[in-house]
Amino acid sequence: MINTNKRLFIFFLIIFANSILFSAPFFSGMTGVKLNYHGNTEISENESTYNPYLSLQAFFAGQFNFSEKVWGRTEFSLEISDLLNNHIVSNGSPSTFRIEELSLVLKGETLPLTNYLSIFLGNYEGIGSDIFLRKYFGIESISSKLITSYLGLSGSKILKQNGLGIGDVLVLKNSPIAYGFYTYINYESSDDSLSFLLNTDFRFAISLQYFTLDILAGLGIPLKTPENDYLIAVQTAYWHAGTNILIGNNYTQSLFIQLGLFNVAFNREQINPLNEKFYLLFEPRFNIGKCNLDFTLYTFPKEMQKKLNDLPFLSGTFGGNINIYIESIRLGKNLFTIGLNSNISYSNTDINDILNNTHREDKLNVTLGAYTSTNFLIGELSCIIKINCTEFSKNSGNVFSADLGFKAKF
Repeated sequence: MINTNKRLFIFFLIIFANSILFSAPFFSGMTGVKLNYHGNTEISENESTYNPYLSLQAFFAGQFNFSEKVWGRTEFSLEISDLLNNHIVSNGSPSTFRIEELSLVLKGETLPLTNYLSIFLGNYEGIGSDIFLRKYFGIESISSKLITSYLGLSGSKILKQNGLGIGDVLVLKNSPIAYGFYTYINYESSDDSLSFLLNTDFRFAISLQYFTLDILAGLGIPLKTPENDYLIAVQTAYWHAGTNILIGNNYTQSLFIQLGLFNVAFNREQINPLNEKFYLLFEPRFNIGKCNLDFTLYTFPKEMQKKLNDLPFLSGTFGGNINIYIESIRLGKNLFTIGLNSNISYSNTDINDILNNTHREDKLNVTLGAYTSTNFLIGELSCIIKINCTEFSKNSGNVFSADLGFKAKF
């Protein structure tokens, strides 16, 4: 497997190198970095010790336009859990480096439509974000502000098209409609076993003045495994689906809905309970002049708890959120956004636990966060101060946290 990954990586590097050597490419990109300070109190032998932590998240995304009809894109992210460790390099401070995407796109045009044929490795146009809509319709971001991330342009990547494959997107010229078809190979891990899946996905998207829809559905079929002699073993299949819906737009009262299913296993004997793989984010939005008020209800599978820990405002997998903010406040030469966020949630709890009344009160989180952002140099500087009210009685050192982030396009 390692040798295969190396060959694939070298293959993509050769493509990019050849394109750069034999053309005059135009480069554009975006980068972001965020520092997070938080603490933890450890109690031993009637003594308490406060341990501070300074973590870092960063990403870089770049696009090489080799010509008007050929371009490549790369994106990678870095996460370091503790910068205060005095031996970050020599002692190996816990860190994660990920190649999020490598892709090559060929553009073709006919009279009624534009065709985008791509080959990709990594996460590509996931339905858990609005990146597909922004790429092909050129619209502003419509995703919830609660799931923005400093680990890539695709936000939290709730449902990822993660693997090696090809995609074909057809965008109509006379209508804001797009169709997408994807075939890729990835894997599903369960019970210490690994199953490689051949996936086929279909996508439909439309962007109107007061209605935006992006929907994707697909099926994954296991490939040959060492335990059998079949090329394709269809004893168990996996299906997934997701959608982003915005009724209204960013300048009106609106309703944003994001929902879907992770890989749901099914065979002749049984199907996994859907509520264990189901996610939903339901967000009415109200605009009153420059003041914005968003109410959010959400539920995510418990397996997503670690991923949600990377997000600044969502503390648990089931909960509600109120976000009030004012945009475009001019102070001196700068424009500021100022907001206040409150969140009530349960950690490692899904809708199944709530319906069966098996959720635990010790998993309750009540957090308050104040934040601001403004233009700085060539990008945007943001700051978040957050207080976890439920930690006062549990772990006083974990009550306060602060984020300082910067994003820039070039």
